[in-house]
Amino acid sequence: MRTGRRADTVEDFQARIRRTTGCWFWLGSVTTHGYGRCRINSRHQAAHRLAYELAYGSIPEGMSVCHRCDNRRCVRPDHLFLGTTADNLHDMVVKGRSSHGERNGHAVLTSQVVLEIRARYASGAGLQRELAVAFGISQLTVSNIVTRKTWRHL
Repeated sequence: MRTGRRADTVEDFQARIRRTTGCWFWLGSVTTHGYGRCRINSRHQAAHRLAYELAYGSIPEGMSVCHRCDNRRCVRPDHLFLGTTADNLHDMVVKGRSSHGERNGHAVLTSQVVLEIRARYASGAGLQRELAVAFGISQLTVSNIVTRKTWRHL
């Protein structure tokens, strides 16, 4: 198959898959988020969703097709399962793929600072509002840190 050619038929779709003993890798175009993207019968769709439909039938309204293998390019049907958006998010958290702590793009603190806040608070070296001033954060943020509502992974 020529590079750049659309996958307009199921045969074209199948030809764009590299099968291994593990994942089956989509070789066609991908979205900005790294998921396989294909065009079949003049309709664009996610490659893993099409792979699921070809193997198991239609996808119920509102359901996601999730990856057991966490490989966005994988289209191997037995690596895919149906779930709600909540199921998919839970799977992400359980597998440690969520952006928590310093990996969160909005994080202001570092793990080291959080541990320091907890240590100072536990030793009685400061009230929450004093720690908040010392570290340039709100008292609520300190409260969430010391009660482990946030930064639970530490």
